[in-house]
Amino acid sequence: MSDCFDYSSDDTEHDDQYGDEAFDNNQYDEDDFYHSDDQYSGRIQLSDYASEGTNRTDSEEESFNSNVVDSPGGKTKLWKPIVPKEFMPDVDATYQSLEEAVEMYKLYVDKAGFGVRLNTVTRFGDKTIKKRYVVCNKMGKITNRSTDTLDPEETGRNKRNSNFRITDWKALIKFERLHMRTNGCKIYEFEENHNHPLETKEERQYSKHARRLSYKDKEFIVRSSTSNIGATKAHKLQASLQGGYENLGPEAIDYKNFRRKMGNIIGDKDAQPVVDKMNMRKDELPNYTFEYKCVDSVLNAMFWADETDKLYYKEFGDVISFDATFRTNKYGMIFVLFTAIDNHKRSINIGAGLLSNESIESYRWLLEAFLKAHGKHPQLVLTDQDPSILHAVDAIFRSSNHRLCMWHIMKKLQAKVSSDFLKNTDF
Repeated sequence: MSDCFDYSSDDTEHDDQYGDEAFDNNQYDEDDFYHSDDQYSGRIQLSDYASEGTNRTDSEEESFNSNVVDSPGGKTKLWKPIVPKEFMPDVDATYQSLEEAVEMYKLYVDKAGFGVRLNTVTRFGDKTIKKRYVVCNKMGKITNRSTDTLDPEETGRNKRNSNFRITDWKALIKFERLHMRTNGCKIYEFEENHNHPLETKEERQYSKHARRLSYKDKEFIVRSSTSNIGATKAHKLQASLQGGYENLGPEAIDYKNFRRKMGNIIGDKDAQPVVDKMNMRKDELPNYTFEYKCVDSVLNAMFWADETDKLYYKEFGDVISFDATFRTNKYGMIFVLFTAIDNHKRSINIGAGLLSNESIESYRWLLEAFLKAHGKHPQLVLTDQDPSILHAVDAIFRSSNHRLCMWHIMKKLQAKVSSDFLKNTDF
């Protein structure tokens, strides 16, 4: 038998021991939670089930899918879900598998209007599941978050703020395998009352389950990202396609989180996809040049130029310039762009590269890759006065004249020359 929803690592049962430890709601992943969908078929109004002698406040009546009852001691108000009888779990009811039993409870949760999560699991000797608990997502020990700013030893709150409320209530269901050699299971305990209001119709759209991204949502975010469309704009586009924000479950922050996770999955291994894509272009596109250099299996430098770049250089490559940005991307690599001027006095690209550092060796490698791609030296090269570039140009472009860029000269002039000289037109 497969381990249904096996997210817990506990090998022992903790029956009725939920209050011994502080509950941390951040220890569960997104898939550990199940929240109800916006399904209201079969929902019965609270007024149809009003109990005699029960006084309700306005806040209590907000949960129209529950009935407010008194606890056995009469000190606490409890919320009992109003669910059609055919969806109610029955103690000692048997099912063919644990998966079927959990699916049954999901239907009940849909009608009741609350969220659940998987909890304790116990196993047989062969590591298959013996018992499984599914509990209300507000179950757990309420942590003490008292703070005294006058106490010199007070370190302050060491847990992040959260609007996720824990009410320390044991609304749950417990499943048990009938035998180690069979997949069948039964319900051996069920607690339906809650000590908190259940979700209202308006709150359903903000529940974690309603905001969960579907496969189509994730695909839309990925395709938007490849078209340089950010997560926020992608969310707006999806809302327009769906006819309004009320028809779109996930929020903009959910789109942002997925986009961030998508980048984290690639992590520090994203250099290989870039190299593979460039090599694919080199194989499929005519006259495409791609060169790269790795040091200790880490991408150190790369250069590329397509057929258009080469045609531009052939016609307008007498005078070229190149400049390097200073680590303006998240990888800390330096982007170097080679440009020229066409007959319309427009800047045109004739090649580009990425470097991990601005050493003489890196620039020499880049210029050698440029020369290999284009096959001839330029007559004039314009750069800034970076010492590494000066040495690399003199070493690789031996037959070219090298001059400093006038824009850089004028920028430096303001810092090197006093304002009196700059204002003097005879200077």
